[in-house]
Amino acid sequence: MRKEKYYGVFDYGDRLEPGIELKIEHTVVEGYDDNTLDLAPVIALGSDDLAKARDKSVETEQALFEKIRASVREWERQAAVTKTYNRALEYLNTPAAEHTSNQWVHENYHDRDTISNKVYQMSVSVWEDTKYDRASGQSVPIAWYVTWDVRTNAPTRGYNVEIAGQNRKRYTDKAAAQKYIEGRKKAFAHLFTEISPPIPREHSRPFMVNGVLLPGYTIQGQEPTVSTKTADEIINEILGVDSVTKDKKPSVLKKLAEGNKKTASARGADKKEEQSL
Repeated sequence: MRKEKYYGVFDYGDRLEPGIELKIEHTVVEGYDDNTLDLAPVIALGSDDLAKARDKSVETEQALFEKIRASVREWERQAAVTKTYNRALEYLNTPAAEHTSNQWVHENYHDRDTISNKVYQMSVSVWEDTKYDRASGQSVPIAWYVTWDVRTNAPTRGYNVEIAGQNRKRYTDKAAAQKYIEGRKKAFAHLFTEISPPIPREHSRPFMVNGVLLPGYTIQGQEPTVSTKTADEIINEILGVDSVTKDKKPSVLKKLAEGNKKTASARGADKKEEQSL
C-alpha cells in the first residue's frame, strides 16, 4: 500500500503490456492507525453543506475519470501502433523455409526419404514387419508397410497442410512395395521442378504472416498486390492524425466546446454594447 497524508492507496494492479493491455486499478482507503484524520472540523460543516461539497467532489471525480478515459483512448491508439510494428517485425523475422532443392535425400533419424522446395515437401518411409522363424533361428520379413504424404512446406511451422498421402499401406512383396513408392514419386514429380512454384489459392494461408504473402512466393492466378499508401500514412490513420496537416482531427466534443466559447463571447460583446448605450 502507498501511504499519502490522511489516506492510503492500493495500486498493485497497475500493469502495462505494450501493444496489448493496460490495467490501472486503484483503491483508496482511510483510517489506518498511524495516519488518523481529524474529522471533527469537516463534521462541523453540517449536513447541507457537506452534502453539497460531497456532490461537488463526486462531479470533480467524474470529470477526472473522463479525462483518464480520454488518456486511455489515446493509449489504445498508440498500442495499436506498437502492435502494427510488432506484426511487421514478425513478418520480417520469419525465417525462410528449409528445403532440399528438389533433391531426394534420406533422413537416417526418421528412416525416410524426403524431397522439398519452398512450397511442397514429400516424404516416403517403409516399415518392415518381421516374424521369428524357429527353423532358421532368426527373424524374417513377412510384410512391408508404406507411408507417404505430400504437404505444404511453409516457413510458419504448425500451419502446413496435407495435400495427399497414404498411411501404412501393406505389401507382402517387397518389390511390389518399391514399385508403389516409385509410382507415388512419379505422380507428384511435377511439384518438384521449381524452387518456388506458384501456390494454389486454397493452400496460400500458411505462406502468409499477418495477412501478407511472404517474399519470394506467388499465388496461382493472382497478381501481386501493391499498396498505394506509405507507412507514415498508415500510422497516422491509426493515430487519428490528418496525413496532410499532421494535426489530430478535432473531436465532436471539441467542436461543440469551441462553438460554446464563441457563443459566450458574442453574448458578452452584445451585453457590453447594451451597457454602453
